[in-house]
Amino acid sequence: MSYKYESYDNLEELKKVDPKLADELVWYAWSEDWKNEDFLVFPNEVEFAKYELEDGAYEELGLEVVQGTKYEGAVNPFNYIDYKRLADDLIKNGDRSLYYASNEGKIVRTSYGF
Repeated sequence: MSYKYESYDNLEELKKVDPKLADELVWYAWSEDWKNEDFLVFPNEVEFAKYELEDGAYEELGLEVVQGTKYEGAVNPFNYIDYKRLADDLIKNGDRSLYYASNEGKIVRTSYGF
């Protein structure tokens, strides 16, 4: 399993690539401190959910997803996950200071908090 994302060191770096998303984040945030922290931008909810399973919240809880696992004839259980539904619930029930769902469907994740 793998996922797509872009990593930015700070808000100014994002502004150069996606000024509209940068403006949304400034509007969304209730603090100024995050602007100099790094964050991840996922192109959609599915990529965000894959990240959370592989390297995010679920890894922190002890789930270990090993790249290239051979299932010895068994089906890959990750092929049966509804990533869209998982992402919707993660965003709805998660810490809103750590995630932002943009108007264009991108998901921004920070470990610092907005």
